[in-house]
Amino acid sequence: MIAEPVDIDIGWLAQRCAALHASLHRPSRREIRSLQDSIAPDALAADADGARTERLRETVATLFRSIGLDAPEWRSAPTQDALPMVALIPGIGCRVIYARTPEGHWLMECPNGSQQLFQVPLGGQYAAMSARAAGNERTTTALAMFRNALFARKGVFVQAALASLLANVLAISASIYSMQVYDRVIPTQGVSTLIVLTIGVMLAAVLELVVKMARSAILENSIKGMDLELSHKIFLRLLGLRMDQFPASVGTLSSQLRSYETIRGFASAATLYVAVDAPFALLFVGVIWLLGGAPVAAVPAVFFLLALTVGLFYRSRIARHAESGNVATNRKLGLLVETVESAEAVKATGAGWQQLTRWDTLNRQSVEDDIKIRRYSEQASYFAAFMQQSSYILLVATGAWIAATTTDLTMGGLIACSILSGRVLGPVGALPGLIVQWAHARAALDSLEKVFALQCDNHDIVRPLTPEHVRGEFQVADLRFAYPGRPETLSIERLHIRAGEKVAILGAVGAGKSTLLKLLAGLYMPNEGRVLLDGLDIQQIARAHLSEHIGYSPQDVKLLAGSLRENLTAGLTGVDEADMLRACEATGLGALVASHPKGLDLDIAEGGTGVSGGQKQLVALTRMLLAKPDVWLLDEPTAAMDEQTELRSLQALRQAVSPQQTVVIVTHKPSLIALADRLIILMPGGRVFMDGPRDAVLEKLRQQAQNIQKAQGLRAVKPDAGSPAAAEGAGGRTVQ
Repeated sequence: MIAEPVDIDIGWLAQRCAALHASLHRPSRREIRSLQDSIAPDALAADADGARTERLRETVATLFRSIGLDAPEWRSAPTQDALPMVALIPGIGCRVIYARTPEGHWLMECPNGSQQLFQVPLGGQYAAMSARAAGNERTTTALAMFRNALFARKGVFVQAALASLLANVLAISASIYSMQVYDRVIPTQGVSTLIVLTIGVMLAAVLELVVKMARSAILENSIKGMDLELSHKIFLRLLGLRMDQFPASVGTLSSQLRSYETIRGFASAATLYVAVDAPFALLFVGVIWLLGGAPVAAVPAVFFLLALTVGLFYRSRIARHAESGNVATNRKLGLLVETVESAEAVKATGAGWQQLTRWDTLNRQSVEDDIKIRRYSEQASYFAAFMQQSSYILLVATGAWIAATTTDLTMGGLIACSILSGRVLGPVGALPGLIVQWAHARAALDSLEKVFALQCDNHDIVRPLTPEHVRGEFQVADLRFAYPGRPETLSIERLHIRAGEKVAILGAVGAGKSTLLKLLAGLYMPNEGRVLLDGLDIQQIARAHLSEHIGYSPQDVKLLAGSLRENLTAGLTGVDEADMLRACEATGLGALVASHPKGLDLDIAEGGTGVSGGQKQLVALTRMLLAKPDVWLLDEPTAAMDEQTELRSLQALRQAVSPQQTVVIVTHKPSLIALADRLIILMPGGRVFMDGPRDAVLEKLRQQAQNIQKAQGLRAVKPDAGSPAAAEGAGGRTVQ
C-alpha cells in the first residue's frame, strides 16, 4: 500500500509507453489533463491510504486502456521477465523500469532522466506494460464482436456445461429410483430399502437444485458482463462513425444499435443449447438403451430427429418474416423519432395525415409479420408436443410388448425408460422458441452489420497521427464531394489557406459552404482528392486530436440534455467557474445565467428544446472561447442573434482569436465579413468563383453588380426591334 502521494507525470508516462511500443496510440492533451487532474495533490488529499493507492492504480489503468495496453496486473515486486514495467514507488514517484544490469541494478526512467537502484523500496506497486493482443483490437464486423465476447467467456460456459452435466446425471437418479421401487421394493415389501432409496433420491434432487442455481448465478454474471461490454463497444462504434457516414434516419439507426440485446440473448441461449441440452439428449438415449435395449431407445431417438427436421422446416419461413418485420420495426422507430422532432412543422403544415398513413402502413406490415411468425412458431410447438406424446406412447407400447413377450425388460425398467424419454425430447420442446430467437437474431445481426460496414474516423489508419502543434494551414487538392444520391456538392481544384489567415466563405444557398467547412474540420471525407492540415492528410490525424485543436461551430447548434454548465464544458477539462463566468460575460450569455434562478445549472432538454436559436449559438460560441482552439471554423455563428448580441459576440471573438490562429467563417453578414482579410466565393456546384483579399473581392463584386445594373437598364430603355418606335428610329414609318 502506498502511504504517501506518488507524483505521476501522465504526459511523460504516455510518451514513454508509446516509445516502448510503436503500435500504441497517443492520448490527446485533453485526456492527459483529465487524468492528471484526477491525481492532483488536492484531489488525493481527502483520500485514505487505500483509496489513494486505488486511485493511482485506476488512473494508470485508464491510461493503459486509452493507448492500447493490456489492463495492468499489479505486483509487489518487479521481475525481469515482465519488463518494461511501470512502478509506483513511495518516496521516489512514478518510474518506468526497462532493464536490469548483470550486477542486479534496476534501470529506471523518470521525467528528469535515468537512474539506477540496486534494491527497490518496500511498498511499491509494479505492472507490466504489455501491448494488447491482436484479438483485442477494434473489430470490423458485428459478428466478430459477438464471437470475441463469447470466446472471452468460454471458461464460464465450460463451467455451466459441467454444472449441467452434473445436474443431468443427478436427474437420472429419479428414473433409477422408480425402477428399483417397482422391481425390488414393492415385490419384497422392503420398507427399509424404500426409506434409504427415498432419502438418497431426495438428496440428489436437492443437489440438482443447488447445481442449477449455481449455474444460473454463473451465467447471470457472465451475461451481465457481456451486456456491458457489448453496449460499450457498440456505443463506441457509434461515436467513431464519420459524420458523412451517418444514415439519414436517426430512429432507424437507434433501432439497429439496440438490436444487440436480441443477438446476445440468442448467442448465450444457443451456446447452452448446442453445448449442453442437445448432447445430453444423446446421453439419455444411451441410458434408455442400457435399461431397455436398442428397440426402446430407438423410439425417442427417431422422434428426436423428426422434431429437429420439423424445426429446420419452419426455420426459413420464420426467418423470412422476422427479417421483414425487423425492417418495418426499424422504419417505424425512425418515423416516430422524425415525427417527434418535427412536431411543430407537422402541425403547421397539416402533414399529420401523411405521417399517420406511413405509420399505419409500417405498423400493418409489422403486425402481419408478427402474426405469421407466431403462427409458424405455434405450429412448430404443436408438432413438438405431438412428437413428445407420440414418443411416450410408442415407447411404452414397445417396452410393454418386450416385457410381455420376453424377460429382457422389467416393469420398473419400462417406467424408468418412460421418465427418461421426457428428458430426451425436452430440448425439442425448446427448439421452436430457439428458432424464433435465431430468426430475430439473424435479422438483427444483418441490421447491425450495416452499421459496422459504415466507415469510422481515421478509416483504415492503424495508428492515427497526433502532431504536437497545429498551425492551421489548409491545402485542398482535386476535391470532389457529393452526398449519396445527390449531384456533386463541391468541386475544388486548388485551395490554400495559410496559417493565421482570417477567411470568410460566401456563396448562394446550396453552393457547398457548410460542406467545405465540415471537410476542413475532418468531419467528412472527400469522395476524391485530399484535405491537408499542416501538410498532413486530415483523415490521418486522430479524431480526438482534431477535436482538441480545431473548434467547429455548426450552423444548426444542437445542445446536449443536461445543464448549461455541462454544455459549456462538454469535452473540456480544467475549466473553473471563474473562466465560465468571464466567457459568458464576454459573449452576452451572462444575461441568461443571471436571469435564471439556477444560473449555470439551468436545465436544458434534449437538442436544446426550450432555448432559443440565438441562445444556442451563444452557448456554442462561449464553449469555443473556453476551449481556446488553434483553428476556428464557424458556420453562420450569429445567424439567429439580434444586432446587439451579435456585436457583443463579435467583440468577444476579436479578443479571443490571436493573430497566429486560423479562422474560417461561413457567413452572409457584412459584420462578420469585417473579421476576415480574405474572401472566398463559391458558385453553385461548389466551384470557387472568386478568391482574394477582402477589399479587392468586394470591389470586384461591386463592379459586377454595377455592370449588371447597367445592362439591365439598357435592356429596359432600348426599344424592341419590332416596335413602332424602333421602326421610326430606323427611318421607317408606321402604318395607320
